[in-house]
Amino acid sequence: METSALTFVSLNERIEALPAPPSQRVRSSRKQRWGIALFATAGSLALIVAKVHSARPWLIFVLPVLLAVELVGFTLMLIAALPDLIEFKLGFAAQRREFAESLDFDMPHHEATIAWLSTYPRERLETMRDFAAYRIERFRSKLPLATGGIEKLGMLPVLAALVVQFKDADWPPHPSGLRIVLFAVLMLSYWLCMALLSLRFRLELYGALLGKALDKKMPGTL
Repeated sequence: METSALTFVSLNERIEALPAPPSQRVRSSRKQRWGIALFATAGSLALIVAKVHSARPWLIFVLPVLLAVELVGFTLMLIAALPDLIEFKLGFAAQRREFAESLDFDMPHHEATIAWLSTYPRERLETMRDFAAYRIERFRSKLPLATGGIEKLGMLPVLAALVVQFKDADWPPHPSGLRIVLFAVLMLSYWLCMALLSLRFRLELYGALLGKALDKKMPGTL
């Protein structure tokens, strides 16, 4: 039996240490993250500079630099996604096969985590499971105030907002200052909602793993 006490921190560390399936390692590469960051930051700054350069003419020379940085970010994103593009196969059959392979990869690690949890006393597992269930209900009752149905729509609200925002835009775009602020608030709000949903999903995983570990323990065992 484990000598150290079971905590949510130790459970989270165990989950974070689980290896990612090979098909997901390329998609979450460092190059891709840097590319997205450069592309988004340079693009946002370019919109701001394009808006204010008439008041400060020297800022027009900053635009080519920002566009070059944005191009570098896009190139990094493309390089990171290139292996997936090369191996991409049309049709849903390949997607289903890749998903089945990821399940085969994850299942032994999932079972090992449950076996690790089952080494702890039943009373501790029940206490943590009940507290996780209580916090999940709190999340579910409070999240709709901030997110609405965003977990069901996913990226659709953001894409719809982008279409409305830029459907009549010319190039180079010249959004008003109010539109830039509203767009920034929209993206920040969406990110905060995704962060809250990520916490809820992790809490639900805690509850599921603790419940499985309790089912694995024989009735009457400590």
